[in-house]
Amino acid sequence: MSQETGNKLALSGEKPSNRTGERKTDRYADENARPFDPQWETALPSLKDYLTGLAGSLQEAEIASPDVKRERRRKGPTLQKYRDAVQAIALDLFRAHLSDMRLEVGIGTGTSALQKMCSGRYGAAFLSKRTFFDAMQALQAAGMIVETTSYWHDPTGQEGHVSRYQATPGLLEALRSAGASHATLRRREGAEGIILKGKKNKKTGKKPMVAYGDVAFANKARDNLHVINQMLSDHWADLALSDREVRRKLHEIAFFRGRTPAHPPDLTARIVYRVFNNNDWEQGGRFNGAWWIGCPSPLRPYILIDGKRTVEVDYSGLHAAMLFAEAGENIPADPYAKCVVHTGGPDERKLVKLTFNALLNAERVEQIGKVKGYSKDLTGRDWDDFKRFIVRSFPEFKQHFGSGVGLRLQRKDSDLAETVMLRFAAMGYACLPVHDSFIVHHGMQDVLTDTMKAAFADMFGVVGETDFDMGLGEAVEGTGEPIDANIEKSLSPTGYHGRLQAFHEMREQA
Repeated sequence: MSQETGNKLALSGEKPSNRTGERKTDRYADENARPFDPQWETALPSLKDYLTGLAGSLQEAEIASPDVKRERRRKGPTLQKYRDAVQAIALDLFRAHLSDMRLEVGIGTGTSALQKMCSGRYGAAFLSKRTFFDAMQALQAAGMIVETTSYWHDPTGQEGHVSRYQATPGLLEALRSAGASHATLRRREGAEGIILKGKKNKKTGKKPMVAYGDVAFANKARDNLHVINQMLSDHWADLALSDREVRRKLHEIAFFRGRTPAHPPDLTARIVYRVFNNNDWEQGGRFNGAWWIGCPSPLRPYILIDGKRTVEVDYSGLHAAMLFAEAGENIPADPYAKCVVHTGGPDERKLVKLTFNALLNAERVEQIGKVKGYSKDLTGRDWDDFKRFIVRSFPEFKQHFGSGVGLRLQRKDSDLAETVMLRFAAMGYACLPVHDSFIVHHGMQDVLTDTMKAAFADMFGVVGETDFDMGLGEAVEGTGEPIDANIEKSLSPTGYHGRLQAFHEMREQA
């Protein structure tokens, strides 16, 4: 569908068929959904023009409709908020489709939900309740979006579900025709990137976001975050795998771990934010938000930066190393090695690391449930005995286990990450954070290692150990499909080659 055809659909009210088929019988059995995120925009001129034209077409359809009480066209700030609402809805549903064509997006349109979304430090102040609601109604009337799972209210107040939506084929095709892609969407610069959360709500099990005022530390962290995100935005990170290979590997990983397969990475998510915890700027602070941070470790060797092979370097036993350094003790090359005594492999070491950190994060040793992937076959011990074994193995840290000190250590490791990334930004090179490790171009391994050690020495007065995993780069596994000799296709690449080309073209146009 062309852009013109898409706008005609909005004017006529013609509704394309719902690509998802009939509505689900059990409406909430499928949890293949995520909340709406309004903080997305584009700098691509052709896509901006299409979205502006779409908003205009929707408004004209409202005026022409006998079912909508609108006689005058919006003007000035009200018109801009309406355009912004149309853009936010269309682009976020497009993002969801790029990640997984089955993915639904939950959008609350009740008064309280819209009030929360449009106001406050974490809200989208560029939107308003009225214009957003109007935009939702207009997009549905035009057949551009469809409600795939209806709203449900739990009368007990324990849980409920907002309505879920997807973009229809008409909107998806019109957006693509206008240039929408992974590379041409970006997160709004005004979105708050320094997030403070409160203590966990015992009823919901979630930590609420806490509003805060003019905090000097937060202002400085926000300035640094802007520099880091500009560095990340200047480069394109991707996976050197076809979309089919990504899905296959995610299913293999899920089968091995006994879990439901994860969604393919949302490659539009290319910048980060920081999250502090328990209403305390000294707790947490780690960087989150970018797709590679949540990327399963078996996929990370395939990460490319600007089409080039990468290397991942991490701090060895970072939190243990920090505690050794603060105690004035020598830091072992691998602090966890003395607990890897049963099978002796990397899987056992991973369980040691996870349990060690869980013991630091917990308020009480007794409250810790099994860490993910725990197996007696790997450790030779049942869970309670394994916890006690870890505690006995580190008598120097006995006072830290069950103290909740882990979040304070996260503040320090996040400050280390900030320092490393700022130094790479100053050099003009990309550096992707993954909590206690970093991914860079393979030729920058020594520079990264030296930078990480220097940052650790500056903070703790001693040098911390690092380890690395070399990326596989473009050693892509075969798909079994014959090579296509079509020259035209070669000039219009798809997959990660096409996304990199689209990124370069977008930067030239924006």
